[in-house]
Amino acid sequence: MEAKDRAAKVWGASPAGAIYAGGAEPGTREFFETVRRRRNDYEIPWLAELVPFGAMSGREVLEIGCGAGFDAYDFCKAGARYTGIDITPENPRRTRAHLSLYALKPKVARADAEDLPFGAGSFDVTYSNGVLHHTPDIARSLSEQHRVLKSGGEVWVILYHRHSIFYWFTLFLVEHLLYRGFRKRSFKERLSMIEYTTSDARPLVNVYGRGEVRRMLRDAGFTVEALWVRKLVVEDLPGLPVIGRLWKHVPRSWLDAAGKRFGWYVIARARKP
Repeated sequence: MEAKDRAAKVWGASPAGAIYAGGAEPGTREFFETVRRRRNDYEIPWLAELVPFGAMSGREVLEIGCGAGFDAYDFCKAGARYTGIDITPENPRRTRAHLSLYALKPKVARADAEDLPFGAGSFDVTYSNGVLHHTPDIARSLSEQHRVLKSGGEVWVILYHRHSIFYWFTLFLVEHLLYRGFRKRSFKERLSMIEYTTSDARPLVNVYGRGEVRRMLRDAGFTVEALWVRKLVVEDLPGLPVIGRLWKHVPRSWLDAAGKRFGWYVIARARKP
């Protein structure tokens, strides 16, 4: 199964964030608001601090990988002229149904991040949150975003961070080496298992350092304006015997401080000259 087909199968079966819904019935207002609270209060509280959703009013915004519409909600609520695409046929429907609960009407469609079905200079902003590290040719996707952006337009990219505690300490050192996970599978296979999903398909998962992200954006023709690293929570730390029980007592402020250097996401903002 090709990488794109696996990705479509994974997130068609279970959109990102669904594991945080508890017992809420999928598709209901309770479901979406439960997941949103988990994202905003615990998983990615830094997102609203970095991405100026409130400044998107009236701007043409393209989101690549709309998922179930959680970021689409923030864009549309702020008054953006929002368009979302997704590689699955299910997620555009989920986003439309989600936002209809709040009388919001996004434009959504199934499309490929590496072959955007829009004319040159169509958008003021392109945005992807935890999506492009699953695409086989990220350089092509960034080139496509450069093409569809207007001169002066912004690109926002959020990717998995190679130089993170979760990647090197939890996944590689502890799970793969110390617990001898290498006897069962390659590290690449283990990396594909970090996505919690109800599907048996395993998506392609890539990781990037800040320098790599900067180079990729520059190679695509962008001027990089800012790079951040964020996201370190208790679940990102290894479940070592005895020590693992102590993680929950680590102050959140300490995790946040460490996350700004060794967090699981690298966030970039760049501009088309």
